[in-house]
Amino acid sequence: MLANQRSTSGVKGGSGIRAMFELGTQYRKEGKQPIDLSIGNPDIRPPEIYYSTLSDIIASRHSSSDNMHKYMPNAGYLDTREVVARDLEPRLGSSFSAADIVMTAGAANALDVSLMTIIEPGVQDEVIVVAPCFVEYQNYIENNRGRQVLVHASIDFDLDLDALESAITSRTRALIINSPNNPTGRIYSEETLRALGDLLDRKNQEYGIEIIVLEDAPYDRLVFGSVRYESLMMWYRGTIYLTSFSKSLGLAGERIGYLAMHPQIGQDDETRQIFRAALGTNLRTRVVNAPGLQQKVIAKIGLNQSIPVGEYESRVNRLADTLESLGFPLVRPQGAFYLFPQLPDRFASEEAFRALAHSGEDPLLYTPGRFFGGMEYDRYIRLAACASSADVERGCEKLKRIANAP
Repeated sequence: MLANQRSTSGVKGGSGIRAMFELGTQYRKEGKQPIDLSIGNPDIRPPEIYYSTLSDIIASRHSSSDNMHKYMPNAGYLDTREVVARDLEPRLGSSFSAADIVMTAGAANALDVSLMTIIEPGVQDEVIVVAPCFVEYQNYIENNRGRQVLVHASIDFDLDLDALESAITSRTRALIINSPNNPTGRIYSEETLRALGDLLDRKNQEYGIEIIVLEDAPYDRLVFGSVRYESLMMWYRGTIYLTSFSKSLGLAGERIGYLAMHPQIGQDDETRQIFRAALGTNLRTRVVNAPGLQQKVIAKIGLNQSIPVGEYESRVNRLADTLESLGFPLVRPQGAFYLFPQLPDRFASEEAFRALAHSGEDPLLYTPGRFFGGMEYDRYIRLAACASSADVERGCEKLKRIANAP
């Protein structure tokens, strides 16, 4: 076999979502007009300030007497990390320094390098993941020689603290939480996160361990209505916040993000310094450094620029209203741009629903719920409302026809 067993397993594990995307290509070749709500590929362009800043930086680099494309520190440009640290402080409630920030090639790279630094290969370190969850978590954990422990959320997709407490053992090394959540759009409240922090402190003391929480937050700027994004950083010092500009600025293809460590992570200053150094070394073995040009843009515009979130909110609400009117049980999203409805009882199975969804000249593409946590979610589907407004409207009309099919 050319690819090893672990790599082959990873391909199979993540192939379901990609298969839906490729199916859309196939349908287009057949002359059909698919309604692709399967993949969270941002539709809204970056704000104008991004383009003007990028243009100014390129012009200055072209005319500079110095080569501004040289090697940089693996953790990223100091001025960029200083801006990130400054702008994060009021948002996360901690006083960061540039040393607490590592620029990464998106949130995925931040997650990967964090796991690489945390997990001890060969000793079966456990990483708890709350389902439903992003399908690639398992690949990142297993690629770094850890073992995923899946814990299901409550019926309304909040954290099930009792289930989390039961899952923690002396082998638990990390916990991944994702808020706003992909695929449900759930945002964890201050009350829930406070209780989680207390739980982790108790378990750390009970087992003599230090559980690191990887707070995966690429949708933290996509928050709807009066709901606030809350970070565990406020109540638990073992937190590493991971995010990117893929959704907040519509820059998914530019691969720019960062991680922020709690300033008091670890037992003492020496432990923190070693951890920071290890992160930098491991980043060098993965991607070397985050894209330099994009770092310079972030240094100029900071963290407080964003796409118009209301555009995604209106698309999510349009789909949510349609689904609820048609009898699809739904926990209404509080953020991100996904919906995770349950199929009504009149559909015998997800396969039966899919046959109707893929029928005709306008097949509706979605992602089956089981990809986000197994057969527990076999009667759920994920719809991505980041498609164009026109496709969202077409999706609503298609759902009505499916619901009224004999």
